[in-house]
Amino acid sequence: MTRIATLPEDERLPHLQLATNLSAMQEAFQSRLPEFAEGRWKIDEVDIERFDYKPGRKCSICYELSLHDVAQGAGASQLLLGVMAPNGEAEASFAKAKREANFPPVFGPAAYFLPDLNMVLWGFPNDPAIKRLPALIDKTRFRALIEKYWERLRIGPEITLRDVATNMVKYVPQHRCTFRHVLELQKSRERDSSAGEVVVYSKIHDDKTDGEPFFKIVQSVRNTPVCQSGALLVPEPLFFDHEINAGFQRGLHGQNLDLQLNKIDLDEAAAKIGAVLAELHQCSLEGLEDRPLDDELLKFAKVKKILAARDSAYNPKLDFIDGELRKRFSSLATLSPAPIHGAFRLTQLLLVEGKLALVDLDGFVMGNPISDVGSFLAHLLYLPLKGLITQAQARSAVRRFCQAYREKAYQGLPGEVLEWYIAVYLAGREAGKCLDKANKVSKRDYESMIDILLDMAIAILSGKMRLD
Repeated sequence: MTRIATLPEDERLPHLQLATNLSAMQEAFQSRLPEFAEGRWKIDEVDIERFDYKPGRKCSICYELSLHDVAQGAGASQLLLGVMAPNGEAEASFAKAKREANFPPVFGPAAYFLPDLNMVLWGFPNDPAIKRLPALIDKTRFRALIEKYWERLRIGPEITLRDVATNMVKYVPQHRCTFRHVLELQKSRERDSSAGEVVVYSKIHDDKTDGEPFFKIVQSVRNTPVCQSGALLVPEPLFFDHEINAGFQRGLHGQNLDLQLNKIDLDEAAAKIGAVLAELHQCSLEGLEDRPLDDELLKFAKVKKILAARDSAYNPKLDFIDGELRKRFSSLATLSPAPIHGAFRLTQLLLVEGKLALVDLDGFVMGNPISDVGSFLAHLLYLPLKGLITQAQARSAVRRFCQAYREKAYQGLPGEVLEWYIAVYLAGREAGKCLDKANKVSKRDYESMIDILLDMAIAILSGKMRLD
């Protein structure tokens, strides 16, 4: 669930407070939306999954509805994208939506208008900016699409598609969506004979974004020496379809590394990851966008603002971290930009038959290579707070990673730059994740976890916590 800070008054969007009041929206959806209003489906809870607000212009809120069938008792969920706009603009948007939103969601309407909120609701998979998204949900359309590129799968003409099961992996409303498709195969001459399964992932982009350059990044990464040598596996890019603006990759049959922590030698894995990352940073990838040096500093500033509004007791710690980060910021420019993953951590790594594999490749940019290092190590230091590893295991893995990276990296591992990135990730991204979860009923004390993360960032920046 996304944490919403106290919103200011907005003359052009005067209903922001109501739209972010979950109990009020649950009542509105239950009493006004078709099928819910008739009593067939009961909404048990409403959460906000994503929130995007542009003052005076537009506010987009992705709601997740947890519901159940009143007669059968079966539980389910449905995403609703609410787009608020000023008077006049919202009505025009709904008139257009009625012409375009024609794919029936599992629950509720494809499009609906709440005039008192100036809000148009879109039932997933309908999206005003990703109009071709239903092509990846509708079995008939998806079958035609996959058969069009059947040769790219290298399955063989004697094998045909029996059925497909599609699950949404990640949805960023009005921007992109990733799906996992399990293709159930059969022998063409033996209709009742199973021929196994193939897993394919698709990523579709909004209508104003050309998705092909992102797909080409995946191809480029796969062709790097570290991947060609087999030291690092990446998903095989299969094809890009221009008509729906989506790229397709073959799924890897592996296990998420962060779910295998009790089964692996973490020190050994950390050393391998450090060496592989250093090699990846020395590869040549063309056409990448530049990531600004202050990118993570700006993200930390957003988290700082929300934390300060939540509890002023955080302010002394936040002010110290902010001051130290800004004081040391100039040191980041001493390193040449390199291709970086941008979100490098254990959750992006798989074990495939004992080999390391990396996913989510299309976010590669040119940036400070130590950014990836800091991202990975901050995540390692966060894991003990979740009880997944001990502090001793985390610190040992940090040392092994740093040693392996330093030996392979052309620029070594500058201590001051490394401290900067670990601190900004601990106090920004990791604390931000805890902040998002703090409002949900949970067995974990996320408030205390935020304090610990801030304390670690302070200890690193003040030299009281050595990393290697």
